[in-house]
Amino acid sequence: MKSSVAELVLTRPTVWALVGLLMLMASSGSWAADKAPSGGSTSQGNCELTDRKREMLSRINEARSQARQCGNQRSTAVEPLTWNCTLEAAAETHSRDMAENDYFSHTGPDGVGIQQRVGNRGYVWRTVGENIAAGQASIAAVIEGWLESPGHCRNIMNDAFTEMGMAKAEPDDSGSTYSFYWTQVLAQPR
Repeated sequence: MKSSVAELVLTRPTVWALVGLLMLMASSGSWAADKAPSGGSTSQGNCELTDRKREMLSRINEARSQARQCGNQRSTAVEPLTWNCTLEAAAETHSRDMAENDYFSHTGPDGVGIQQRVGNRGYVWRTVGENIAAGQASIAAVIEGWLESPGHCRNIMNDAFTEMGMAKAEPDDSGSTYSFYWTQVLAQPR
């Protein structure tokens, strides 16, 4: 079974300068913060924290609770994240889009990236990042893969993030490149 992972982190002060570079570097990490769009607020909506979502959050927070080596960077233990339904919705939309259109990228075929996907949901962010993966069948496998990848690991261990949402989608077409598509959105609200 094929699998793949990619990460992206953005902070607002340098987001526009990084946008072009990030489009070229979908498999590397970078982040943006501070210059939030005006208006809007973090909207939780009415989503239920299911056992599956609890497992995602618990495994991520367990990883964050331990100091670890992310490539050549040593990361100290950081505070746990909370689940955010708006970030989950952005993650779900992107996972579903990748599954339905058989692509693997932080940028959709329409040119929309993580900062716009999250902003379109009404989440006003200070810092936002994204990990994506494809092919892994379980929550444990996808998170383990991210923790073994320096850039993904740094996203997970980034203390600038305070909230997350995560989703998995399966393609309807058996001819798809991957059997599962995952997206994790990490952020800090403004």
